[in-house]
Amino acid sequence: MENSGFKVFLEIQKRDNPVQDYISVESIPFSSDHKIGISSDGYPLFFVKCNNDSKSIDINLELISVLFSQECNIRENENDLIEVFTIVLLKTFNRDLQQYFTDVFSIILQQLEKIPSERDLYREIRKVIDLFSSINKPPLKSIQGLWAELLVIEKANNPEYLINSWHISPLDKYDFNDGKDKLEVKSTTKSKRIHSFSIEQLNNNPGSDLLIASAFVIETGSGKSILNLRDIIVSKISNIKVQLRLNEIIYKTMGIDYEKLGDIFFDYQQASDSLSFYKVKDIPRIHIEAIPSQISNVTFNCDLTNVPDVLEKMYDLKDSLLFESLGI
Repeated sequence: MENSGFKVFLEIQKRDNPVQDYISVESIPFSSDHKIGISSDGYPLFFVKCNNDSKSIDINLELISVLFSQECNIRENENDLIEVFTIVLLKTFNRDLQQYFTDVFSIILQQLEKIPSERDLYREIRKVIDLFSSINKPPLKSIQGLWAELLVIEKANNPEYLINSWHISPLDKYDFNDGKDKLEVKSTTKSKRIHSFSIEQLNNNPGSDLLIASAFVIETGSGKSILNLRDIIVSKISNIKVQLRLNEIIYKTMGIDYEKLGDIFFDYQQASDSLSFYKVKDIPRIHIEAIPSQISNVTFNCDLTNVPDVLEKMYDLKDSLLFESLGI
């Protein structure tokens, strides 16, 4: 990941001899004002240079502590310094959470002023705390389903537009919705392109168009993980806020399953080769008018094997910003 705070943290960890009375640090990749170091307990911590016009209240939670306006003894490139920083500490040895914290907090610092005020930093830190609260919640969808959605984003011509249209609420009917058109992503491990649909998913409102993306997603011993796909996507995105949204959705979606993000791999080539898109009007479906009003929560399986995709039908999708962003 470009400008990865985690890579800097790992480099500092490799050092054999800790410096007595000083904390060994390195500047973050995009700013010499802010530093990354390791606490005496081995935890990752940031030293953030702030404009101290207004004093903020320190934060001490189970996983994160923040100390504002602290005089710090640091050593960088053999130079000993005594400077005032805000210290942001993550209290865990869990490798996945360390990577999440250092990378996401690096992104947050990139979108702040070069020397932020304590008030602005405090506001952004509260967002990090909110993100960390999501890791104690159940996952919102399967890791296979999330991986398939990331594959669609990674293959897109305009991944930023897709990320901004990405929805994760359980109440959302479709995975991507830009306020006009919709995209639903389906994946399968079966030998046929069979997917489960709710009756509402294939009966979109007349003013919107809907595409169904379909891919064969097979777990393998090697391949690409969700974190691998994330890093590829980030390399294509210059907008820091979009990078942050990407990370936020990934971790909020996986919840307590966050440890699987870098440990479960899927066959990237097969999924890429099998990725197809279908217009909803070409997919066999049950029309909602055929269902008695007393019946609800109708779901069914549909085999798309013999359904022509948008390339076969030669559809022109350029009247839709959402579909044009896919590059199909």
